Amino acid sequence: MSLAGFLLAQLPGVTRQPGVARQPAVTPLRGEAQQRGETQSRWMLMAWVGAALGVLTKGLVAAAIPAAVLVIYSLCSRDLAPWRKLRSSWGLPLFLGVTVPWHWLAALRLDDFLQFFFVHEHFARYLTKVADRQESWWFFGMVFLIGTVPWTVPALRVVVSGWRRAGPAGQFSPTFFLWLWVLFICVFFSLSDSKLMPYILPAMPALAVLIALLPIETLKRDFLITAILTVITGLALGVASFYLSNLVPMTAGRPYFLSLAKPIREVAALLAVSGAFVWAQGARDATRAGVFLGVGWCLAGLLLMRTATWVAPLYSGIDLAAGLPSADRDAPIYSVRTYDQSLTFYLQRTVMLVGYRGELDYGLRRAPSGEIADIDEFLRLWDSHTRAFAVMDKRTFDNFKERGVPMRTVSQTVGHVMVARQ
Repeated sequence: MSLAGFLLAQLPGVTRQPGVARQPAVTPLRGEAQQRGETQSRWMLMAWVGAALGVLTKGLVAAAIPAAVLVIYSLCSRDLAPWRKLRSSWGLPLFLGVTVPWHWLAALRLDDFLQFFFVHEHFARYLTKVADRQESWWFFGMVFLIGTVPWTVPALRVVVSGWRRAGPAGQFSPTFFLWLWVLFICVFFSLSDSKLMPYILPAMPALAVLIALLPIETLKRDFLITAILTVITGLALGVASFYLSNLVPMTAGRPYFLSLAKPIREVAALLAVSGAFVWAQGARDATRAGVFLGVGWCLAGLLLMRTATWVAPLYSGIDLAAGLPSADRDAPIYSVRTYDQSLTFYLQRTVMLVGYRGELDYGLRRAPSGEIADIDEFLRLWDSHTRAFAVMDKRTFDNFKERGVPMRTVSQTVGHVMVARQ
């Protein structure tokens, strides 16, 4: 919302009636100029509010991205006009009025909130490996390639050649601004020591607009290339589905992945048909080609999402929760050296953490009664129970068996075991 509001506030206002062609720019009358200024002010209001709401939901990065892109744009284009249209005299107080109250109230209730939120959750996460989310420097390159399917070819064209679309010096160029937006987000998060796939999602709306602005003939060529690649992908998946036993490594989850052979063939057939149709048509109609490729890949994605239920036992705690007898739902439940977020959802209750903190560290420091830090302390408490349950990984389970801990297996998944106090 902040990006759209900012861009629309930069563009010259045009009064149009339905069905009336746009007229060449002329010197506006006084009333038209006033109306244009009011329209730009409303869009800029949306930009400031959008940035403020982004800060409340995602933190300072929601304001840092547009600010950084605007600075880079001004330096590259030598155009300071966008800064004069920010309406910062009332936009900045509006931004602070939306963002400050919540942070202020949180700081009043939690004396270390400001340090945790601003230092730990922003700077420490970005500059250090404290969040344990480090990936290779090219991680977002792969996310970009896969996440833009089936528009990957025109997306790459936009990224590679977008710098050429800068307008004359001193004149605002929305395409150049959008190109910088996409590039900055991808580079900015690639430099971070904390990487998650959704981090580059803010680049996608701008990327979609830039793709839509490509010449029709260029889109036709790109869709034809995409159609050929889609057919190749479909054929490759179809062949791979018959050789899964050779491709899937020998792990505990192997049987679940081998069961995906049939749905993979369905996906392969769908991609091959949609790609072959566009290929046979020669992508003569860009709209039709885009629709068929988009629908084909969308349906393929939905089929893959449906297959998620086939491998759910590898990643979900639903089977562990199902093993807990209804009569024991109120019994103490411990999560030992692990924490499955889905388990508490299916249990519809909390668990006591044992020897695990992770991202729950801040909350546990505020409520230390929610954990047992020492394993030996937990085992002493476990011996005192007559009715209790614990969830742990299999390595911990085997270790407890060797130590003679009294327990009985209630349910288990590929990686975890739920036990009861014998």
